[in-house]
Amino acid sequence: MSIISAIVPRFILLVGWVNDSAAWESLFGSQIWLLGGFLFFPWTTVIYGLVAPNGLTLLNWIFLGCALLLDLGTWGIGVFATRKQVSAYRGT
Repeated sequence: MSIISAIVPRFILLVGWVNDSAAWESLFGSQIWLLGGFLFFPWTTVIYGLVAPNGLTLLNWIFLGCALLLDLGTWGIGVFATRKQVSAYRGT
């Protein structure tokens, strides 16, 4: 399940960028921001790409916050899952 949740937003971003690269580049202003979102915060980037053209209302900010929490949770789960492999970890 986690592999699917890691691949799906990146696939959506890739397909969206291939179909209409000018819209995505104008939305983020630079390909660097789009690449950073693709690599580190894919769900937030997808949701921002969906809600930003219509303007950022309170509901859209809530969606962005949920997507950011989902991305941060993905990073946190990865750290939590590999904690026993880290030699400095002291289990309590």
